[in-house]
Amino acid sequence: MSGLLIMGSGVVGNFAAAYFRRYFPTLRVTVVGRSDQELPIVGESLVELSTRFLQDLGLSRTLIEQHLPKYGLTYYYKLDPSRPRDPGYIVDEAPSNPPFPSFLINRFSFDAELRCLNRQRGVRCVEGKVTEVSLGKGAPHRVTVQRADGREESLEARWLVDATGRRRLLARQMGLHSRAPHQRSAFWFRLVDFDPSILDRIHALKKVNWAYDSYYCTHHFFGKGNWVWLIPVRSEDSRRMISIGLTYRPDLFPGEVTTTREFMDWMAQEHPLVGDFVKSGQIVDTNVYRNYMYRAKRRYSSRGWFLIGDAADTVDPLYSTGLALASLSIQQVGAMVRRDLEGKLSEAYVEDLDRAYAGVHNTASDMVGTLYEVMEDGFQCHLRMNLSISTMFHLAIPLILNGYYTDSVGARLAARFGGPTGMIRQLGRFDPLIARAAGRLSPASPQHFIKVQSSSTLNFPYFEYHRDEDIPRSISRMFRHMTAMRLRLLRLAGMRSWIDPVQLGALVRTLLSAGAVACFGRRSLKNSRLIRWMVAPGPGRRPRDASATRPAGLPKAWIRRIADRLPASRRLHLP
Repeated sequence: MSGLLIMGSGVVGNFAAAYFRRYFPTLRVTVVGRSDQELPIVGESLVELSTRFLQDLGLSRTLIEQHLPKYGLTYYYKLDPSRPRDPGYIVDEAPSNPPFPSFLINRFSFDAELRCLNRQRGVRCVEGKVTEVSLGKGAPHRVTVQRADGREESLEARWLVDATGRRRLLARQMGLHSRAPHQRSAFWFRLVDFDPSILDRIHALKKVNWAYDSYYCTHHFFGKGNWVWLIPVRSEDSRRMISIGLTYRPDLFPGEVTTTREFMDWMAQEHPLVGDFVKSGQIVDTNVYRNYMYRAKRRYSSRGWFLIGDAADTVDPLYSTGLALASLSIQQVGAMVRRDLEGKLSEAYVEDLDRAYAGVHNTASDMVGTLYEVMEDGFQCHLRMNLSISTMFHLAIPLILNGYYTDSVGARLAARFGGPTGMIRQLGRFDPLIARAAGRLSPASPQHFIKVQSSSTLNFPYFEYHRDEDIPRSISRMFRHMTAMRLRLLRLAGMRSWIDPVQLGALVRTLLSAGAVACFGRRSLKNSRLIRWMVAPGPGRRPRDASATRPAGLPKAWIRRIADRLPASRRLHLP
């Protein structure tokens, strides 16, 4: 019997296998899947979190020697939405080398390297397809595998991880999936033997950059309900190669793109220079995803089964967070397996981690989903992105780096921020204010644009040490940034906005939040007795549905304690 069995031999499944071989060296790890299966591959752009995860697994030299460096993300915004063919762009890129490295990887060669490494480290690789899964109750899970030669084999395991990607083996079997709001579709291909100098013809309004070669970034061009990516990679034979793709919201995008001709027709309308760039090279392969967004109602179980990667939830590739979120879920599974080995795993702990992951995933997904509504408007798009990126780098990433998503108290705190009454609501209140300011400025001029990726927005000072005790200051800076942004927008939007009770209330809340978090000084939030008290669950566990979670604020148990101390004439009557 295997200790841990991973269904799926893609990149996420092999990430998990490498992680468990490193941190659970006595555990027998088995990966079941077809390594020769040709499936659409996306995810060439790593971010700091996924790179750090791979470095921790001992893959630093592989990344440096076999793949390209990545110097952040570069955004190309249209200055005037009424002139989509205008070759001019407001260009925003990282101000300097990011504090953590990241890479542009060729997924075909990288996936093969990772599988080879796992075999060398003792991972058992079973070539075949899972045809049946029987989940045990107090007994091992059983998996039936059909080998390439037609033979069937039965495998047992104490823990079962579903990394089957879009096949979603366990989730389909158990009815765990729901469609996500704001569907997306994508068309992409790889290009070789192109002329890179064509990109130098872009009419770019940007700060002069001497820190790095701007070619080695992920390039994002925004348009009507869509965006286009260009990701340089190194081909298997060391030729120059680039991944190019279009992601769009079908309900906003005027048409459908499933062929190269349709892609080129659309580029001629919105980004003619990108079309010229494609014409200069040779297309290697093409891929299509239609309406591919979904999310899981549940990812983890105390019975020892887990969903990770696309087997649980899909992500929009805008911020290249797919592999970063997969690495987070793998670390959470590792924490649950460790507790199970120690005899300390509880359903409450599993639910806390599940809610925390759902919060960060759904918040990021919903923020990007609504962004498509203004992508053609550079002014609105860049301001919304500034706020989203600031939230990621001041809140989500510091919490992840310091183990909050694998700690009971930390996970509950993260779930509060990621819940429906958390940051997604606070950021959503900016949208009508940004739209009002854009209406008064239409069309906006370059001086109205701010830096989306400044050292302040990317929280560079925090990441020098990224200590747990510095998180309160980081979160306080985020709220102060939101306060300054709202004041700026109120000035741009005019007098009517100053008497808007929603905006004034949001302004007061962010000011109070900045001050309240700053009061923690240099103390760990997850180890604070006050935070433990604030996030402690009530008498009964909360419902699993994230939409039914308790709103942020005083728990009902606290209000009862206060009410009991009031005179009878002023007592609150609670159900």
